[in-house]
Amino acid sequence: MWPTLISLGPIAIHSFGVMVFLGVFLGGFIWWQRGKEEGMEEDSLVDIWLTAGVISLITARIGQILSHWQDFGASWYKMVFFTKFPGLSYEGAWLGAILTLIILVLKKGWNMWQALDLGVLALVMVEIFSWLGTLLAGSNLGKATGWWWGLKFPGVETSRQPVQILWFIGLWLLYRLLAKWEKTYRSFNWYQQENGEAKPGLLLAVYLIVLGLLKLSLGFLTDIKELSYGLGLNQWFGVILMIGGGLILLFRSGKLNELKLKTATVKLKPRLKRKKRGFDFK
Repeated sequence: MWPTLISLGPIAIHSFGVMVFLGVFLGGFIWWQRGKEEGMEEDSLVDIWLTAGVISLITARIGQILSHWQDFGASWYKMVFFTKFPGLSYEGAWLGAILTLIILVLKKGWNMWQALDLGVLALVMVEIFSWLGTLLAGSNLGKATGWWWGLKFPGVETSRQPVQILWFIGLWLLYRLLAKWEKTYRSFNWYQQENGEAKPGLLLAVYLIVLGLLKLSLGFLTDIKELSYGLGLNQWFGVILMIGGGLILLFRSGKLNELKLKTATVKLKPRLKRKKRGFDFK
């Protein structure tokens, strides 16, 4: 749609890069603000966020190279100069950011679940602007469609499914939900444990479940290479996210422990004694 915002000779400012920068900036502000309210060190919050951003960029490039090896081969030039040979892996960036946050938070001795609840709000903001960037750049195109809602992109003959817009709407609704539940989830009876405590981790679980559902469902509107059972790599990644989110929800809400306790306390009905008959052996 608008891949290049400004072009001055050899210097070009691309819309995708600008949107990602805005997302990282606003996401970092959310991470810093929420963390400061929880009593975390401000300098450490900034350092962790910047480190996670750099690591995620590296892992995103590595993921792109590994998943499209035929395009890069053994050329280090193509691998390093991503401005001439663009491409970043969403899964690589996501895993790099999450793992870096977990490692650095544990190293600081902070509550991991509390920090991840704060982190997912920031990550959603980054993802919202990243999908806006793909819309402007005309990348991550959906399948061809002849319906009125199809989007036209420069250099593309057929209209495409508006997957970028659907991703934006889904992520924005997710952010609104997480921001609302952040303040109220401790009063949810269904999430509280027997002692009335509501442990952090709900926001992370909901984020994983919804993100996985979006990847699975919207993957059917995208041209993907099937991996197995009619699903692509991105969709299987979404399935894993949903399963992980569901397990975290059970674990952090105490429902898994309650299920184990109920199973352990189930008593079998005593077997009825058979009336002895004359021919029975003793």
